[in-house]
Amino acid sequence: MIIASGQPGQPTVWHDVELSATERRRRYGLVACTPCRSFVAGEWVALEFTFTIGETELGPGGRLALAWAWPLDWTDLQFEDPGGDGFTTIAVQSGHGSATTAELGLRYFRQGPFDPWQHHLELTVVRGRLAEGDMVVLTCGDQSQGGKGWRVPTFRLRNLEFVTLLDPDRSDHWHRLPTMAGLSVVPGPPVRLVAIAPGDGLVGETGTVTIRAEDRWGNASLPDRARPQVRELCTEPAGPLLELGEAVICADPPVVQVPIRYKTSGLTRLEVRLPDSGLSAQSNPVQIATEPPKWRRFWGDMHSGQSEVGCGVGSMAEHFTYARDAAGLQFITHQGNDHYVSRDLWDLTRIETENFHEPGRFVTFLGCEWSPPTSDGGDRNVFYRHDEPRLRRSGRFFQEDDPDPEPDLTTAEPFLEAMRHEPVLINMHVGGRPTNLDWHAPEIERLAEIHSTHGTSEWFVKDALRRGYRVGITAGTDGITGRPGACHPGWRNNRNVRSGLTAVYAEDLTRTGIWEALTARRCYATSGERIGLWFEVDGQPMGSMLTTAGDPLATIEVEGTAPLESVELLRGDREIHQWRLAEPSPTANGRHRIRLLWQGTAQRGTARAQRVTWDGSLNLEGGTIHAVEAVNFHGGEDRASQPNDTRVTWWNATAGNRAGLLLEVEGDEHTICSFDSPQVQFKFPLAHVLKAPLARDAGGLDCQVTVDPAPDNDAPFRASLTFRDVNALTGTQAYWMRVTQINQAQAWSSPVYVSRR
Repeated sequence: MIIASGQPGQPTVWHDVELSATERRRRYGLVACTPCRSFVAGEWVALEFTFTIGETELGPGGRLALAWAWPLDWTDLQFEDPGGDGFTTIAVQSGHGSATTAELGLRYFRQGPFDPWQHHLELTVVRGRLAEGDMVVLTCGDQSQGGKGWRVPTFRLRNLEFVTLLDPDRSDHWHRLPTMAGLSVVPGPPVRLVAIAPGDGLVGETGTVTIRAEDRWGNASLPDRARPQVRELCTEPAGPLLELGEAVICADPPVVQVPIRYKTSGLTRLEVRLPDSGLSAQSNPVQIATEPPKWRRFWGDMHSGQSEVGCGVGSMAEHFTYARDAAGLQFITHQGNDHYVSRDLWDLTRIETENFHEPGRFVTFLGCEWSPPTSDGGDRNVFYRHDEPRLRRSGRFFQEDDPDPEPDLTTAEPFLEAMRHEPVLINMHVGGRPTNLDWHAPEIERLAEIHSTHGTSEWFVKDALRRGYRVGITAGTDGITGRPGACHPGWRNNRNVRSGLTAVYAEDLTRTGIWEALTARRCYATSGERIGLWFEVDGQPMGSMLTTAGDPLATIEVEGTAPLESVELLRGDREIHQWRLAEPSPTANGRHRIRLLWQGTAQRGTARAQRVTWDGSLNLEGGTIHAVEAVNFHGGEDRASQPNDTRVTWWNATAGNRAGLLLEVEGDEHTICSFDSPQVQFKFPLAHVLKAPLARDAGGLDCQVTVDPAPDNDAPFRASLTFRDVNALTGTQAYWMRVTQINQAQAWSSPVYVSRR
């Protein structure tokens, strides 16, 4: 049992687990919140917290705190601008019928010391005294003078918890007041529809299509009694390949599941419409075979993130349920940061992992994230082949009543030495504390992450390849909001982009099958879309090692979820060939479709370090803007606006990914366009970019703006490509590939490692 929380050398939160609620209330007081209700994700509110002092009085220097967990992306609070958002006030009321002499100071910590409740307000008695029965009224998001208020977290949450604390003597030993109940966050109305189909199947088998409506912030949000309409389209050969069953409406998570049976071999997709909403979606492609192939494709997440076991929210059971039922994943591992995981919580992780394991449907692996600072080794996702009662932590941000005797392994060298002989695999990743690649155990560190909600991090994989590491490429969630496999960044308080996915080619959907595929690096990553991808060199699949004296022949098969724009073949960290699959859009009625794309990462590091803000505008002189369409916007606040017919403005950020706008413009050789953003400003003639793409460097890591003719929507969804490297180098080279769709969704194969004599 955890009796106290807090990083070494930081304030300690004592949970006082031996105290009953009545005794805790008598000793420390209580707090109430008004209004106490369910809030819609992302709405603006004013909350009034009333602290009633218990028998522990607060003299000068005594403190109260209102804290909330790291994932909760409430907007910032402030005390200076009454008409601004997040304006916060404080008042003191005597509990004895006389005026109180207490004067309080107020501080806001965006990232304070109460790990994992880093966000908090601190109230300090400056003069006078708070006696038993006195009340302190704290108003967060005061709307009385024109401010919008305080914005609610952007994700669904059954229990919206605030932690209230008291430090009477400024000793940094804080005690918890009784917990408030009755607050929760519910989804808003749906604005987007997602249809997830099994990637492949065999004639005679059955499967399930998952249909998820999402609100502005990415929460599953199915209207009451909604029954989507599903139909098959794009079948090859012609004719229905699927038999659709009766839709089943699920309440928690709120999704619709449609059973299907595979009737005939071929390739097909599904179209889904939500009546009375105007929302529709196409599913990913489904490849149906008559005979079982050597390997089948399965979708999952080896870095799904964490629940309340760790620094996330929600129970572990909710975490696994969402992954299986709402995100349609087929394999997963829960990855709580180890310094939050007590022995009891590790036992809970082991139990829930087994409870949800269902071979043939949903494969779970026991997992935990080793989490020291990058200087000591950095985060590494560890997942286990079998159950394991021991946990090798990097440290502990808690105290237990019965401490786990297993010694901590605080730096990479002893950790990797201890683990390299264990039945584990390690996924090196770019999260809160990026993996330090100066340490590497090739026997078990066989995977490297290229995309998560932190960002798209090709630089990380390229660094590993430059060092000669032989890794498979993965993508995942690294989520903290209880939506593994389908996470969104909110307003980018903690994360930047939507989550990614990992596909493996395995013999079957069992722990043995998935483990063998990952060990063999027979996997690929996507930015979240279920793009079909196969890559081999000289007949050997991705992840393989081969030796040749000839010129390697690369073979590529792609089946997109949207029209394909380009495919690039890379050797190590360099692109050696590109196929452009989308032609420029034709000019119609004197109007041109051009595209602005911005991309890049500010610097290596966690989400905040990687983020690049592109808020800006484009102005036309001697031309007209007729239409604007956003490309690959991920955040709930991302948007574009056209205030007049010569100007467009936008609010967007990237973290390694690409985003931008499609513009329908009218102009001639005299039309001048002016691009303005915090990263770069430049002018260009419209006629120039209609003939050739224009690129401008914007610093950072591959930060760049490109302007070119928009790609044609009639580009192919499928591609079969080959390339022989007649300029192949001697030694061992990593050949891999990148796919980009016209919607800027991407996929990356694991390399084939070719040793050429």
